[in-house]
Amino acid sequence: MSSASGGLNGNAVSITEYASELVRRGIRVLPGAPGTFWISHETGAMMRVPTLHTVAPSPGEVREVVWRGRVALASYLREPDDRHPANAWLYLCTDRAYALDKLAPAMRRNVRRGLRELRIARVAPEELLAHGVQAFCDTRRRNGLSDGTPEEFQREFRWRAHCPGHVFLGAWKDETLAAFLMIIEVDDWAEIIGFSMNAFLNLRPNDALFFHVLSHYLTERACRVVSYGLSSIQAESNRAGLHAFKTKVGFEARPVHRAFAVHPLLRPFANRLTLWGVNTALRFRPADRRLRKGRGVLASIVGQNLLPDFAEGDVSAD
Repeated sequence: MSSASGGLNGNAVSITEYASELVRRGIRVLPGAPGTFWISHETGAMMRVPTLHTVAPSPGEVREVVWRGRVALASYLREPDDRHPANAWLYLCTDRAYALDKLAPAMRRNVRRGLRELRIARVAPEELLAHGVQAFCDTRRRNGLSDGTPEEFQREFRWRAHCPGHVFLGAWKDETLAAFLMIIEVDDWAEIIGFSMNAFLNLRPNDALFFHVLSHYLTERACRVVSYGLSSIQAESNRAGLHAFKTKVGFEARPVHRAFAVHPLLRPFANRLTLWGVNTALRFRPADRRLRKGRGVLASIVGQNLLPDFAEGDVSAD
């Protein structure tokens, strides 16, 4: 069984330090309630950080974000209620006693194989930029998206690779980076985003990486919570498999309401007619990420996006 050489050291920063680091790298940031802030996300949008925060912002805070940020919409999570039905799953793990023997037998086999076949190690910024592109491109393309390109990889990770609060853990097969995780370490929480090459999925790199990360942050670092993000608002072809993988590796799927606050001047256009137009455009450009995301946002606003209902299935790699 390979050792996790390099490991994950205590690189967590405070929420204030993290916001300052993003500003230094040209990311637009606006203040939020204590323990949160808002960042530019996609073109014409802002989102609240941390994503896992589910206390509803005040109407005044949201108004400030869309007007001062000069954006079309602001997105955030809140607990579901009668007026805000659940429309997404939030994947969280809070088990301080997380351990291999608590996982299902199939997952234990997958983890052991991944640790046996691969070298799990922290990835330096230069290594990530030199070796991470194929895992990024393969993952985006598996999700049916058109932005799985080397250019998009460089745009996304050129600044992230060197940003304090961002840590990268990889699964190496000899000199090839078969998969990697980007981990955002802030205060007492962590958020994870994963990427993996098609050619090495049979070696179960994701299973090994997530077991290592959850063990480290929950049992060694005693973090309050580790998040693996949200179910997608896009109609991804493999999202049922992703749900199965996330829950079987140890994440709890919690129902939340994903809210989108539209700029007042644009509210008249956030309707079913506009949604019909986007759906029509998608017939001609089905892999266009912006169109797919726009379709998901509009469907959520008009109440057509319901909580994804996933049946139990085979474990799938991200």
